[in-house]
Amino acid sequence: MLRFKLSQMINPYTPTKEQLEICFCTDPRLIVEANAGAAKTTTLALKIRSFIEQGGEPRKILALCYSEAGVLALRRALKRVGLTAVVISEIKVGTFENFSAARLKRVDGVEVDRLTTPEQVRPHVLAAIENARSWAEQRFPGEFSITDSGELAVEELLNQFEHVKGTLQLKREADYHRLSPSGASELGRDFTTLAVLRTYEDQRYPFVEGERRASFRYLGDSTYDLACELIADEPRFLIETHPLRLNLQAVLVDEMHDMNWSMFTVLRHLLEINEEAIFVGVGDHDQVIYQKHGADHYFMGQGFDRELGQVRRLPLSLTFRFGRTLAQPLAAFAQKEYLTKDYVESHVNVLKCDSPKELLGVIRASLTSRSGLSQGSPKSQLVVLLRNPARAADLEHEMRKSDLRYESVGFTTYLMRPEILFARTILMTAVGLEEKFTSGVMTQAKRAVWAFIGGTLRSTDERDDPTQSRIETSTHANFMSYVMPGRLKTAESHVREKVLRAMDLASSDQIELLEKALQTLGIERLARRLLVTKQAIDDSGASLSALARAGAGYTSISSFLKSLLTFDYEAVSAKHADDRIIVSSIEAAKGLEFEHVILPDVNIGVFDGPSIDERNLFYVAASRAKNMLTMTHSSRGASSYLSGYLGPETRP
Repeated sequence: MLRFKLSQMINPYTPTKEQLEICFCTDPRLIVEANAGAAKTTTLALKIRSFIEQGGEPRKILALCYSEAGVLALRRALKRVGLTAVVISEIKVGTFENFSAARLKRVDGVEVDRLTTPEQVRPHVLAAIENARSWAEQRFPGEFSITDSGELAVEELLNQFEHVKGTLQLKREADYHRLSPSGASELGRDFTTLAVLRTYEDQRYPFVEGERRASFRYLGDSTYDLACELIADEPRFLIETHPLRLNLQAVLVDEMHDMNWSMFTVLRHLLEINEEAIFVGVGDHDQVIYQKHGADHYFMGQGFDRELGQVRRLPLSLTFRFGRTLAQPLAAFAQKEYLTKDYVESHVNVLKCDSPKELLGVIRASLTSRSGLSQGSPKSQLVVLLRNPARAADLEHEMRKSDLRYESVGFTTYLMRPEILFARTILMTAVGLEEKFTSGVMTQAKRAVWAFIGGTLRSTDERDDPTQSRIETSTHANFMSYVMPGRLKTAESHVREKVLRAMDLASSDQIELLEKALQTLGIERLARRLLVTKQAIDDSGASLSALARAGAGYTSISSFLKSLLTFDYEAVSAKHADDRIIVSSIEAAKGLEFEHVILPDVNIGVFDGPSIDERNLFYVAASRAKNMLTMTHSSRGASSYLSGYLGPETRP
């Protein structure tokens, strides 16, 4: 028995009128259309609590989220609204992907390997390109557009695979089209992409003992595969052994705006099989930023009605996160009503900023004045949100140079990028630096060196591989003195020549030769043999250029490298966790909130325009702020997105 009723809850979680209406709604199907900062997840937790108070069994409640961060947020919200740890542990809370993987295990009878990086699936895609080319040239000569190995096509192919699967397009439409250039055109797809996808899926689902069985699954594949099983003409299960027959009383979905066709198919069958279960979905259609995964707010609207019948819709318009000054322009931008609490104040600054050094000045001034930070709040309540975190190297360099501690979220800090660790290791060997990487950094550095010299990037799960074991077990001294030189001797001649030439230049320890030594490595050519995305390959060159700029002002290469080792220690030291600002991608900050948000580079023609993706990305970023939102733009001009925040004389 719970200690007190929902209506008896006290501040700070006294339910609002909107929340009470949602909690006591008796309609079996309910979608909550929420604004940013309107306590979506807390409201869902309140609904779960209300359902339990009315006799619902916790173990028969399933709550699904898009991301692991969403799962963690919902569990925290359940605790905040007063549910005990025992009750929370009984509620099934998870991502669509993990839920689908668990259900497929029941169908497959085994647990299938789940790959998580594009580098891990790269060999499968390259093999699929070769097989698809052979098939296509026999059936449709001249129509297959990839003429080389296809290494530079892997990124785009994976992106297209993800969208095709997320939208379930081939399952929903391909029955009316055969795989041909004209058929692909009718689907609005590229023939080469669909040909490679078919071969890739044959590899992923080979015939074993007369039936197809999954050999591996990549990101999103568990949800996709389960959706395909559910709509198959001859599913691998009987109705009595249906993997979704869970005797559920309630199914709830947070982050419903992130839903795609694969996820919705799983949801639809969940509700059909567990026909007594109520449904509650919560989302904000202006926060759809995963369209490349097939995400669409269609499923919060007419899509749900068409597939599952009429649903009750209730608003959640009162935002707790920020005050009127921020809410009014955001409401105008999103073209919807925003209500705010009178006692909540927020402030907005729009500044011109033309360089990472100037941006650092904005950050330091904010910390000095504690603008937007409440008394006693840690520095981690100040976050810099980056639209393109891959270009953060120069900002990180400025922060490191000024001893400003930070933590990168949603991307790898530039000093820990594999190409940087490779270059640092080469330089340390060249100058004979005796100081060592910290243990965790050293492990990653060894993997990076092995990969860039050898041309393969193995999964860290391949612990049985002897070369992988050699990397893992070698000491710092052994790796520098024997393992790496040995690897160089067996490397391709052009790789060996470039590395040895770079080391020869660096061995003088003259800081003036640092840039030339790094350029000599030809890192982008090496990266093409390892990395998948064009952005990652381009960024490898930009990273080393940033490393060269970072060395300016030091007296020697060795003194520069020593300073980086000190930063490694500071970066991983837990004792500084709250004494750091956060530098994050916008995507990684989705669902979170911070007292002061700095959003740089909201520039005309760049972070701008009518694209729904761009507009929603800006909406998500701007709505993370509680007390203060600071946005910067270059002197070349401000984005049209800032028009609601600028005076008439400065509007673009």
